[in-house]
Amino acid sequence: MDSQLQPIINPSRTLATIPETRNSVRITTSKVATPATFGLPTPLESPAVPESTLPQQQQHDIFSAANPSAEIERGHKLSLNKPISWDHFKRLVDTEDLDPLVRSYEMEVAYKHHKIKVLKQYDSIADYLLKNVLADFITETLVSGFDAASPIISSDFLFLRNDFPYYLENDVEHWVLWCKKPLNTGVIAPEAAIEAIMRNFGEDIEWRYIVNPVHRQSVPQLSHAHVFIKHKNSTS
Repeated sequence: MDSQLQPIINPSRTLATIPETRNSVRITTSKVATPATFGLPTPLESPAVPESTLPQQQQHDIFSAANPSAEIERGHKLSLNKPISWDHFKRLVDTEDLDPLVRSYEMEVAYKHHKIKVLKQYDSIADYLLKNVLADFITETLVSGFDAASPIISSDFLFLRNDFPYYLENDVEHWVLWCKKPLNTGVIAPEAAIEAIMRNFGEDIEWRYIVNPVHRQSVPQLSHAHVFIKHKNSTS
């Protein structure tokens, strides 16, 4: 296949670094997928954002920055004290029972501290990501002629390891799959995403794909999925 259609994969770049200046399976569901938010280039004031989503997220970001201890305590209540097994995790995803999928306490605290630090320098988490982590990736979306409504192809994706993963067994990889175009919420991966997963991780894997419902998204302004990879030769 033409190299221009290759998805981008970057295992070394992380979300946790802030400039000083500023993871082979059939997935089933009985629910109808609903549109997520929108692709990466959409500005924060875009009318494509559900009306209630942005003000709530902005208010939450402001609260996080102003009340770090309360934010960390909230993270403690949402965290797990032991990892979720791969089989249990698959059942949760296949039934779209996603709320039990959270971080460990230690990871949640680390995420909250990172978030608070970011919000001291940027207007929002989305603002930080667009200006730093995803700046090069979204360049194409900013030029005249880019059509966010066109069919998704594998080069519309960017794989980045999740620095603050859900609390799963150690041999399960948690990736964030950023997309230049809108993705539907739910656990059914589009063909282009499946192609990208197979190309980058091979076929000797088990995997799951999730686009969280908006209320579970920490960055609802930016189109992204979570991909979980377990290599078949791994044990846990």
